[in-house]
Amino acid sequence: MRPTLVKSLLIGLIVLPLIGVIPTTWTWNPRLLDTLTTTVLMIMAVTLLNHLIGYAAGKAIAFRTGRLIRLMELLISLPLFLPVLLLSFGLYLTWIRLGLADQFLGVLLVLLLPTLPYTIRIYTNGFQALGEQMMEQMILIQPNRFKRFFFLTGPMMRSSLQSVTLLVTVIALSQYALVALIGGGVVRMIALEAFPLYTGNSLVAAKEATIWLIALPFLIYFVQLMVFSSWVRLVRRLLDGRNDPARNEDIWKEKGVTRH
Repeated sequence: MRPTLVKSLLIGLIVLPLIGVIPTTWTWNPRLLDTLTTTVLMIMAVTLLNHLIGYAAGKAIAFRTGRLIRLMELLISLPLFLPVLLLSFGLYLTWIRLGLADQFLGVLLVLLLPTLPYTIRIYTNGFQALGEQMMEQMILIQPNRFKRFFFLTGPMMRSSLQSVTLLVTVIALSQYALVALIGGGVVRMIALEAFPLYTGNSLVAAKEATIWLIALPFLIYFVQLMVFSSWVRLVRRLLDGRNDPARNEDIWKEKGVTRH
């Protein structure tokens, strides 16, 4: 099959479904602002928890072997083998007893089920790609774990960080049944706003909500690109000593310039 034909098919599969959701007229739904705020806050919280838990878990199992590690990997991947909605029914009853049903925190925790296994796998592969020797050298170079992450581990695992952020965003946005079950319609995300509108008579409002479903991952992707690019540039400047006053003073002296 020719490459041009493959590209045309891929473009068609991506672009054609989007043509149907472009609204001909725009009307602002007042409920959409609160829904978007809740959605963005939920995505930020879920992404942060995924990074914190996935980073620690991936690092813990990346360079270890044995039955216990294999058992841990199986348990971590369990939500991928079982329907997440099935697990959510049991969690829903537990959440009711704990008072987490119909709460932001309850939805936040349940969204870890479909996202955390992928996050741990991405971080595990990222650490394995770096190698155990590289990790040991990083510890020797910078014993402080926070500085080590800022200057070494984070920039070197930039692709893993970006993949986790984008993947968690897309998965969290697409969860309708989980949010509807655990949130009970009280915690409203953009998916809960879009799907019922399609079954009703508000097709224009449904298309507008769908546009936001499509736009949010792109916005978050470009924001994280700017953040990570700025991070890498800052690390390079700091490692080059450009922000070191003593080094800068020596450079000026070498050039024969007196600074006042």
